[in-house]
Order: sequence, then structure tokens, then C-alpha cells
Amino acid sequence: MPNQPKCKLLMRLALSTAASLVLAGAPLNASFAAPLKSILFVNPLPQYPAWRLIGDCIAQEAKAKNVAETESGPTGALNATVMIQQIQQGIANSPGAIITFPASDGFAPILQQARDAGIKTATLYGAGGKASGADVNVGANFGRVGEIFAEAIAERDGEQNVGLMVQGPTGVGKAFSDAFTAAAAKTKNVKVVAVIYTNDDPAKALDQANALLTAHPEINVIASHMGTATQGATSAIRAKDLVGKVVFVANGTAGGGREGLADGTVYKLMLQDLCTAGKQVVDSVVDLHDGKTVPEQLDVGVQMFSADGVQAYLDKGWQ
Repeated sequence: MPNQPKCKLLMRLALSTAASLVLAGAPLNASFAAPLKSILFVNPLPQYPAWRLIGDCIAQEAKAKNVAETESGPTGALNATVMIQQIQQGIANSPGAIITFPASDGFAPILQQARDAGIKTATLYGAGGKASGADVNVGANFGRVGEIFAEAIAERDGEQNVGLMVQGPTGVGKAFSDAFTAAAAKTKNVKVVAVIYTNDDPAKALDQANALLTAHPEINVIASHMGTATQGATSAIRAKDLVGKVVFVANGTAGGGREGLADGTVYKLMLQDLCTAGKQVVDSVVDLHDGKTVPEQLDVGVQMFSADGVQAYLDKGWQ
């Protein structure tokens, strides 16, 4: 085989070149790179139906991509401090990627710390952009959600005096309430009367909704970006005999959102393609690891629904 020495020489040169590129810090072609080794998903509400669906879809897509996936999250109500601690522990364990929901302003520096450690970072329904600490954000950010809610309420006839139920005064709660207030100011009939906080805890929603309606009897709309607020808010409307006088604008069907459309306590609810969001966020971190270009913001379906037309989207898996 007269060409055998030449072939061996070419192979040695190719291997030597690849090694030199690694030592020089130059990016290798995906064929040289090891696959993404693992994903950590820090779930804000692992037992809540919408986030349980997202978590399950993340796990399914990771399995389909042959990537090990683990999930952590607080027990009970959303706890941003616990989530940040779990991300810190995740960084110490060096996963290939970390996915989470940025529940407060404190997530940006910890996600940046993960990026500095060479870990790919992704958020679901966060602010997006480099300042967020996330390489990619999947899902409409809650600023846009606030605008969508205000636009839907403006379609109602007459003055709309709105009480907002939000997670908290920072993070996604602030993004939602600030955007809603700004969008309302551009309408002729929507005004924010009060803002209250529940920390995304369904146990607090009823008391807070009752307090809101007692302190501000002029309110005729309650709106919340949290699915955890639906049951408490609609129960308060019924208990105070305000059906037909006060309506709730909800995020998702959980907590009686769909039933509220039927009995008149819910004016409209927002549905999202949650499973697709879970799959997209996995695909994004895998693609980033493989050196592919991924947009910083990837939107999934988000729409407001009245009773008409909602079933067709529920049948597609939207929630």
C-alpha cells in the first residue's frame, strides 16, 4: 500500500491542527465538540399545573436530545431565594446549561455568574437581553403580557378601574405592572387604581382580592399575570355578590379560569403554548452549545381568549 505513510501523515497533521486550535482557544467545528452533558431546570412552582407541564416537556425534549436533565425548585409557594440558592448549587456542579424563571431582580447576577463559568443560561418568560444574564429567553416577557392585558381590557365599554394582583414589586411583577400602567395611560378608558402583591402564593390570593375590593369599591376589573391568583380573585367576586359588576382577567385555565369564562367572573384569559416553550428552551441551549446562532428572544404563542374559540386552543395543548 504505497499511499499508507502519506495517509498516516495527513491524519497526524489533522489531529495536530485540532489540538492547536483547542490550545489557542479557537472554536472547533461541532463535529469536534462534546455534546451538551446536562441541563438543570430550576422550576419556580413544580406542583403548579402550568409549570408542571413545562417541566415535563423540558424533560421529554432533553431525553429526545440525549441530554441528562434534572429539576429542582421550591416546595409550596414561589421562593426566589431558594431558587437562587439552587442555581448557585447548580453552578458548583457544572451542568452544561441552566434553565429557570427569573422571579426577581436577583436572578440576573447569578445567571451571569453561570455564564462566566461557561454554562449556557436560558430563561422562560423573563426580560431577555444581555442584562438579564440569560443567553436566550423563551416566551413573551411579562412586559408584553402587561400590554396585552391592558389592550384587552380597553375593548370593554365604559370606564375600567383596574386592580392589579402581581407577584411582587420587583422582577416580573414590576415588569407586568409597569407595562400595564404605561399601556393603560395610552387608552381612553383604562386606569390602574391599586396594585397588590401575593408572591405567587394561591393561599394569599383570596384575602388580597377581598382586601382590594373592600378598599377600592370603584374597581370593576381585577387583572393578574399569575395563574395562582385566579381562584382567589373569582371567589372574592362571588362572595361579595359582584358577578356582573366586577370581572377578572386571568392567566391560563388553572384555578377555575375556564369555568370563570362560563359563569361570568372571568372576562378573558390568556393562553400560552407552554409545552412548545419547554421544548424550545431545551433546543436553544443545545444549539448554543453546538455553536449555532440562537436569537436572544424566542416568542411562543400568547393570546387572549373569551369563551368563544378557547376550546380549539385547549385541544392543541395550550394552557
